[in-house]
Amino acid sequence: MSTTAVYSAPPNPRKRASVACNGCRVKRTKCDGSQPRCSACYDRQQDCEYTQAESNRKRHTNAYINALEARVASLEKQLAQRNGDPGTPDSAKGSSNCDHEEVTFVSTTQASQPDPNSTTSEEDMDDLTHALGCFTLGEIGELRYFGASSNFSIIHNHAIKVPSSIQARNRGIEAANNMPDFITPSDEMRDHLLEIFWRWQNSWQYIVPRELFVRDLYVEKNGRYCTPSLMAAILAMSSRYSPRLELRTDPDDANTAGEAFAAQAKTMLHYECEAPTTSTVQATALLGLYWATIDNEGLGFMYIGMATRMAMNLGLHCDCSPYASKGLVSDDDVEARNVTFWGVYVLDKYVNRGALTRFEN
Repeated sequence: MSTTAVYSAPPNPRKRASVACNGCRVKRTKCDGSQPRCSACYDRQQDCEYTQAESNRKRHTNAYINALEARVASLEKQLAQRNGDPGTPDSAKGSSNCDHEEVTFVSTTQASQPDPNSTTSEEDMDDLTHALGCFTLGEIGELRYFGASSNFSIIHNHAIKVPSSIQARNRGIEAANNMPDFITPSDEMRDHLLEIFWRWQNSWQYIVPRELFVRDLYVEKNGRYCTPSLMAAILAMSSRYSPRLELRTDPDDANTAGEAFAAQAKTMLHYECEAPTTSTVQATALLGLYWATIDNEGLGFMYIGMATRMAMNLGLHCDCSPYASKGLVSDDDVEARNVTFWGVYVLDKYVNRGALTRFEN
């Protein structure tokens, strides 16, 4: 009796995912990335979870890559000019006083040469202060500023670890979503409150650039100029002008209008302050205005002071238009930074905090 050997086709080779699940990452085994459970976790009969935020190999954003490419091109051009013209004076060799410029770069908005007729040392100190201040690029291509008093302004860039604004924002959103009284306004309610904000609030206290915000909200939807925390702060402030009773936590108390939105913004800003962006400054300033309007001036002034400090931390007081001409930042970012800084500056003067005293950039 003859026997026929039966051969089964070899199983398909196990694929390897670009991002392994948590279990395979801990055990350092190959992961095929199958959903809802990868093959390895299925064989081990264990739960399979993917946490993208824990991967250190995640791809940088296009804005960050484009900013780096523009910076490299600018440095190559400067190097070519120096090599081609050995007699170039120092003033034409760039205004940077830092030796290491891979990503961190010194502001070109330095003070002009001191007046030879001046005998005071104050101008010399200002020149040195401006020379040592420097910028670095954040995770999504935004500028982060380190002033002269910071040791980060004179050390190698790779020693500077800028916190992730995206991760901080996501933690704030998650915390707000877990609030028991979290509410999501309808599109009609949102647009109603936004119209009130543009007409009655932002028209005199100009902090949020309307065109950039609206374009991000309805068209681009990338969360650069319209963030959840900023939206919540705007809705909280606008609710003060709206006659709709559903915006109040207590229908009989007008001071409770927008209270739920303010609580959501406060929760999100608690996390965003770890890695603030321009929109974080805007949201903090508006939330400070909100607290001040409901007879809580102390808390309101504190938030406005926080917005002032964050504006300084981001270097909003510095002119970054030279970086826009080099392609390091967009013209939209320049406009957003300028609008935000002067809005916070005027607001700080309005509440008579006196935190901002002198800016020469």
